[in-house]
Amino acid sequence: MVALAAGTALGAWSEINRYAVDTRQALKGLAIVFASASAGAAAAEDAAGVHAALRGIGRLDGIVYAGLTRPDGSALAEQGTGLRLADDLDLDRDDITPVALVLARTVKVSVPVVENARTVGRVTLIYETKDLVGRLVTVMRNAVLAALLAMAVGFAVAWRLGRALTRPLTALARTMDAVRENHDYARRADLPPGSASGNEVGRLATSFNGLIDAVRERDRRLIEHQGRLEQEVSDRTHDLSEAKEAAEAANSAKSSFLATMSHEIRTPMNGMLVMAELLAAAELPARQRRYAEVIARSGQSLLAIINDILDFAKVEAGKLTLERIALDPAEVADTVVTLFGERARAKNLDLAAIIAPDVPRAIAGDPVRLGQILGNFVNNALKFTESGHVLVRIETRDGGGTLRLSVTDTGIGIPAETLPTIFSAFSQADGSTTRRFGGTGLGLSIAERLVAAMGGNIGVESEVGTGSTFWAEIPLEVLAPAEPVRREPGIVPAVVIRVSGPATAAALADGAAAAGFAPAEAGEGAHHLVEAADLARAGHRPAGAGRVLALAPMGDPSGATVLSSGLADALLRWPLAQGEWRPALAALAAGGTFAGIGAEAGPVASLPRFPAARVLVADDNPVNREVAVEALGRLGVTRVTTVEDGYRALEATREGTFDLILMDGSMPVLDGFDAARAIRQWEAAERCKRTHIVAATAHVVGTAAEAWRAAGMDGVLAKPFTLTDLARTLAAALGEAGTAQDPSPEVLEPDAPAAESGASLLDPDTLAGLAEMAEGSGSAFVERVLGLFSAHAPDGLAALHAAGDAEAAGRAAHGLKSMSLNVGAAALAGRLRAIEHAARVEGRVPDKAALAPLDGLLSATIAALHGHFGLPAPAAPFRDAA
Repeated sequence: MVALAAGTALGAWSEINRYAVDTRQALKGLAIVFASASAGAAAAEDAAGVHAALRGIGRLDGIVYAGLTRPDGSALAEQGTGLRLADDLDLDRDDITPVALVLARTVKVSVPVVENARTVGRVTLIYETKDLVGRLVTVMRNAVLAALLAMAVGFAVAWRLGRALTRPLTALARTMDAVRENHDYARRADLPPGSASGNEVGRLATSFNGLIDAVRERDRRLIEHQGRLEQEVSDRTHDLSEAKEAAEAANSAKSSFLATMSHEIRTPMNGMLVMAELLAAAELPARQRRYAEVIARSGQSLLAIINDILDFAKVEAGKLTLERIALDPAEVADTVVTLFGERARAKNLDLAAIIAPDVPRAIAGDPVRLGQILGNFVNNALKFTESGHVLVRIETRDGGGTLRLSVTDTGIGIPAETLPTIFSAFSQADGSTTRRFGGTGLGLSIAERLVAAMGGNIGVESEVGTGSTFWAEIPLEVLAPAEPVRREPGIVPAVVIRVSGPATAAALADGAAAAGFAPAEAGEGAHHLVEAADLARAGHRPAGAGRVLALAPMGDPSGATVLSSGLADALLRWPLAQGEWRPALAALAAGGTFAGIGAEAGPVASLPRFPAARVLVADDNPVNREVAVEALGRLGVTRVTTVEDGYRALEATREGTFDLILMDGSMPVLDGFDAARAIRQWEAAERCKRTHIVAATAHVVGTAAEAWRAAGMDGVLAKPFTLTDLARTLAAALGEAGTAQDPSPEVLEPDAPAAESGASLLDPDTLAGLAEMAEGSGSAFVERVLGLFSAHAPDGLAALHAAGDAEAAGRAAHGLKSMSLNVGAAALAGRLRAIEHAARVEGRVPDKAALAPLDGLLSATIAALHGHFGLPAPAAPFRDAA
């Protein structure tokens, strides 16, 4: 009876749903036909013509009302025996329940009347649902008949089974009850006369008797252990509970921390990557362009590293993925020493790399991960070295089957008892190490796991007070063999090396010796490798010198001086880069020209264009929308529609056709994820072509990082991203690439550090990026961005003043901070970042003391921005947000 009742309920439920679907489809079709027939009359305000069409509908069975209203809601024509009621059930809603449909007497549908792509009115039909009751009565009648039949069959089966099973089972149950109530384990189970002992009941009785025997034996043993068992269980339960609570607390804290830092740490990377790509795309000399490309490449490597550090759970689980592409070990070394060159220079340390002549030009591996290993070694060496040098060495072992990376420093060294734990996570030599040098000790742990994933070994050799050597050895797959430099017989072999840095001197001497040169103190025709500053102070070439190569740090004016005055034949940068040193050494060994040294960076990479693309940008931040339009314009996208919330994105999708929708996640009215779900439902209902929707987010860990999947989006564009990422997203949406253009990066939210005191209101790097993006459009782009900021920033500040809880304060501070960072308002963004952190992390609502400086700071920032770009200050740059 329960099963039949449930089946009846499900049947009735299904019948009601089917009735709703059928009625909706029928009324929709009828309304669409009438809308098409009456479109012309409605557009012409011809009430008689509309009435003529309505009369035909009014005669249809079940239609109690038909009407056509103007766009303003007023009725143009109505027909029917009933009146429109407020409780008419609207079949256009998605939340209609079967109960509501049963209780409703009438239902309605409504469709727009469109004439020449213009909505001229709306058709509404009301239908009486009296036939639904008849359907439900039929379902209930069939259920009652089925119930009666099932009861008859059930009684017959029960009577038959009772004779065969019930009596023996009842006897056995009585015996079991007696054992349970009296604890008399001496009793036995006996079957009634005439019962078969070999059937299931007989086997059950035998098993019960065996169980009674086992229970008696078990009781004897339990009595022996009863005294200590309860305490043992209690102790173990307590330990397990404490461990469980600690693990849950740690996991919750780690997840929350990673989810927050995923957004906050990645955003500063945007500014660095954007500026580096803009600089690399500019018209620069070859050497400077190489510097910019190294910065951009290093930034991309750093971003990839940060992604894995933030998601430390993935590192712990050993789920790191490794690429297998062609890479040049010398180029990896150049990137690392260039990246850490300025830091070494600030500590007055010499930094250089030696690449053995037998190291292949190309091997198979992951350049980012290999650079990460080497970078962690160099970073660790610079951290613990106060004077001296850091030397990177890449060579082969085991007959060319193994690549060995090593970094030697002259730092404080590591005690022997600490060496076994040096690669453990969060481990350093002692507690004072963290206080003195900083860091968490995570870098070496990550390097150790990366080397293990590559199938290699890692180790360290150290002596306290002398220094350390960290090394890693990985299997080597050669794609292109080495091309050693060899000195021609007619070239003077003597080389004089006079540089102050021991690591750089060792790198120069090692490379020269491998090419067939011999170190010398002096000599007629000897080649000289000297520092540009020393050469500039001397004012003349070394006596009897053959060819002279000068070495100067990046930005040192002495380098250009000695080169332009002819004191040097070529200029090498410090830290010494193999990309410059090897071509210079080859020219020296062959007696060739030094022209083109440093120009090996190659042409600037091109990006595809998408002139036919139609893109919808949904973002509640007007500054972000303006920047997005500019970035898409750089990729040739001219048909861009922007909206400020998810509801308008849904409406725009219904009214137009787009190849790609870039959807921000957090927006008012309807957020991006809910908007994506609504678009997918509308596409399914209307059987429209699926639109490519991509979420633009800075969340890469935590639940927010995967929200786009549940929303039915097609992908995610993680911030920070460049035009290369944006072009790849467009190509995925269109299925093809366009023509090439010069690249320039997108700036969405560079989280530049704010200056609280003694520094400028504005961030010069972000201002330079805005100026660079404005190329080709004059000041129009900057005027639009600053105009939007001046118009909307006061509203954001007013929302912050009016925030009544921590959630609203954090949301308002984040929105205003995002706008401020995009226009370079560093000081204002710094204050807002602190307020957002206090609201979202600590749950504190900002007080008047925290909000008071923001009014004047915003006013001064707006004035400074307009003054920087030479634009007239707005008439009312700031209105009192309080």
